[in-house]
Amino acid sequence: MNMRTFTPTEDALIREQPVTGISLQTLEKMLGTSRETLLKRAYELGVSLIKDDPDETIDARLRSGDKLIDPLLERLERIHGDRKYSL
Repeated sequence: MNMRTFTPTEDALIREQPVTGISLQTLEKMLGTSRETLLKRAYELGVSLIKDDPDETIDARLRSGDKLIDPLLERLERIHGDRKYSL
């Protein structure tokens, strides 16, 4: 299986896609990759990409059993743990 390695610059383009609004087709061409690989990398980065239709986003969450797993929340939980704060 051929694994695609993304450069930090390519990762930055993927992370910025929701802000820049660049189309997925254009991003695929710029990165020289398939839509499937692009979506997989976006998931790994915790990014919800915006489809060519500006009103529709690609959900980067995965389904595990009957609940959705948000990659960004999972990463925050790994980094910060289950902190208890008192006021």
